[in-house]
Amino acid sequence: MGLAQNVVFGLVTGSYIAIAAIGFTLIYGIVNMINFAYGEFITIGAFVGILASGTLSLPLPIAALVAMVGGGLVSLVLARGFFTPINHTGPVPLLLTSIGLGLALRNAVRLVAGRGARYFDTSATTYRFEGLPDLPVGSVDLLGNLFVTSLQLVVVGSAVAVFLLLYTLLTRTDVGIAMRALADDEDLARVRGIDTQRVRDSVWMLAGVLAGLAGVLIGIQTNVSAGIGFSFVLQILAAAILGGAGSPYGAIAGSYVIGLVLALSTAFLPSGMTGISSAIAFLVLVIVLLVKPSGIAGREVREA
Repeated sequence: MGLAQNVVFGLVTGSYIAIAAIGFTLIYGIVNMINFAYGEFITIGAFVGILASGTLSLPLPIAALVAMVGGGLVSLVLARGFFTPINHTGPVPLLLTSIGLGLALRNAVRLVAGRGARYFDTSATTYRFEGLPDLPVGSVDLLGNLFVTSLQLVVVGSAVAVFLLLYTLLTRTDVGIAMRALADDEDLARVRGIDTQRVRDSVWMLAGVLAGLAGVLIGIQTNVSAGIGFSFVLQILAAAILGGAGSPYGAIAGSYVIGLVLALSTAFLPSGMTGISSAIAFLVLVIVLLVKPSGIAGREVREA
């Protein structure tokens, strides 16, 4: 494959990593915890989407919305049950709790759904939108040897929509401004009358919604299994740190760097060494942080 084709793959990979990384970094920046169970939030969202699409026979866009709502509710319930009661204990107990919760959720999903992979039904020949031409599911030949599928366009388009909505939320709404205030100084935010617990609940809900969407987008590009979220959580963590921990915009930039590195390293490595592409992505992370420890967005990882 040519360089341009692998750049397309990198942009698609970076898009669904970015959607997940935004939720991950919002939890870090506002709740002040590293949530290693976030991969399982993605897994649950993906399986909710599979249930809605397969068992309930809902169209894929509606199934994605159901997965987003389900992911948001699951995230809020788990946060209220496991993280909110110990929020005052500091980041280390929260980190250990998230690791344990992630392990429990992963095995619970494996017990219920089995170890086999599930697939979204993308066999329809076209997507129809009122007033617009039909969008084929198959690949479209662009500029000679460059092929782009409509599902890849859906992934990238969904990411762009999330970025625009995130910017609007954080800069134009009361809850978004409250999130920014809480991230900067929780005590001052409380003094100014902000309901910090309500803001935290909003963050957990938003992170779960993004995890549900990321799970569906990953699923339509690959498959859905009990380990799908766990297999991406380190890449999401790397993207968040690379971008500048706590910065959602930095997480977006870091995600595309990781996505492009993964795609290009897979393309140019010998066939027997493609499995080390993730290691190369982390090597790039280390090199960037050695040069600029605060990450792309210039925000340092905060100490407890």
